[in-house]
Amino acid sequence: MNRFTLPTHRRTRPMRARLGAATLALATAATLAACGGNGGGGGAGSASADGTLTIAFDADAAPTGYDPLLYSARQFEFFASLYDALFVTQTDGSVEPSLVTEFTSNPENTQTTLTLREGVTFTDGSPLDAELVKANLDRRSDAHLEAYSSFGAGQASEIVDVTAQDPQTVVITWASPQASPDVLLADTAGVIVGPEAVADPTSLETTPDGSGAYVLDEDATTRASTYTVVKNEDAWAADDWAWDTIEYNVITDPQALANAVVSGQADIATQLDPTTIDLVQSRQSTVDVGGTIVGFPVIDKLGSSNPAFGNEAARQALLYATDRESLVADLHDGSRPTSQFFPEDAPGFDPALDEEFGYDPDRARELLAEAGYPDGFEVDYTVLGQPDEDAIAIQSQWAEVGITLNFVTATSTDQVFAAVRTDPVIFGPFSVGSSPAGFVAGVLYGGFMNMQGATEPDIESSLGAALGATGDAQEQALTDLNRAITEHAWFIPVYEDVTYAGYNAGSVSEPAFAGTNNFLVLSAIQPAA
Repeated sequence: MNRFTLPTHRRTRPMRARLGAATLALATAATLAACGGNGGGGGAGSASADGTLTIAFDADAAPTGYDPLLYSARQFEFFASLYDALFVTQTDGSVEPSLVTEFTSNPENTQTTLTLREGVTFTDGSPLDAELVKANLDRRSDAHLEAYSSFGAGQASEIVDVTAQDPQTVVITWASPQASPDVLLADTAGVIVGPEAVADPTSLETTPDGSGAYVLDEDATTRASTYTVVKNEDAWAADDWAWDTIEYNVITDPQALANAVVSGQADIATQLDPTTIDLVQSRQSTVDVGGTIVGFPVIDKLGSSNPAFGNEAARQALLYATDRESLVADLHDGSRPTSQFFPEDAPGFDPALDEEFGYDPDRARELLAEAGYPDGFEVDYTVLGQPDEDAIAIQSQWAEVGITLNFVTATSTDQVFAAVRTDPVIFGPFSVGSSPAGFVAGVLYGGFMNMQGATEPDIESSLGAALGATGDAQEQALTDLNRAITEHAWFIPVYEDVTYAGYNAGSVSEPAFAGTNNFLVLSAIQPAA
């Protein structure tokens, strides 16, 4: 299943945490307290002993509360235990109905009819019905809801109307054809919160309101440290989960996170730092998946803060000035150098792009001259503390063609967040996953990577075709979309990264990621035989 399988004795240079503004936006708890772990021998873990699955996370699972719609898909690994979604991604990457039993689309793919599952209740005893689903989706106008970023007005997957046709039937009308509505409504984006939470979303800051197989044990939960959920035997999907209790521990220190699974303190540790994989593999087992693209989203495509970035040739020069092969060889053994936004296992991936837009400093200089910057230009990039090794390496590479990367030291995390609007580029890992068109619609074209509202006809037309077509036509549209993003230099890719999870094979079965998404399907994890 996984493209990247590393040998047991691999070596990488130490890698500091990437603190680009986008990274902070997706994991605001990087500064919260960590739970320690020691480096003792591997133990049997807690799973077989008392029906408790213990998972160590690298960041706070709920830094701003229990509204799952505030977060990206990555957080579904946690919220799937408390909430159900209309559709969910399986371990093979397929999307299956969950709160929905069946769905149909009209011939134009502009209207989707959902039939809801009966017998689903929320923590307050209220049943799932069409009015509740409508009330949830009608929250799409709230710009703070990350999960709904592609559904808002003017976005690529805009929902223009939601109708409760009868108690178990919901009709969704889209502004443009959507051939894969199940994918759009899967996982975090498809989560349905209960009626009390819809009426007062602020209640979710402290109290979950879901229909999931588990409920929060508030007495055993300490925010930013430990979250404990216990099985709700009356939940409709309770039998699909093996564990009586799941305990999520927040361990932000990479070494302590690895120690937790090595010592048996945790049955599973997710988002392991690559520098700790040798240690974990020496005592326990690991799984990994690709699909995370690390690079520079171009924020200032209009040249508002830096005029050079309003010139497409100048942006393209950054593509050719980046020596991805040497950076990966020096710093990220096991990752894949890439010149494109789509992961290798995603539909629309085009190996020709990696050759066509590979490292070529002479071509970079030609483009700079064509753009009117024969001596190059300067780029300000905000960092919190010291720049990481990736940024330093790229600074040196760009300097060879005359592009000066200046590190602007932030004095607070607020300043780093503000840089999303002022810096011409930001840098970080982005879990594009197996459905890149949805990521483009919700983040790169219609989300925080394009807050200026820049337009590009080639990207817009191919995105619309990718969302509205199926089969060979969709495959071609995705390939065209991937090329358009690269050719117009809306994103400067550097490498495709690997997400690692470690697990104690003595206590749990091998966990699996949700296809090429970088979160595990917890409902599929069983006690070890």
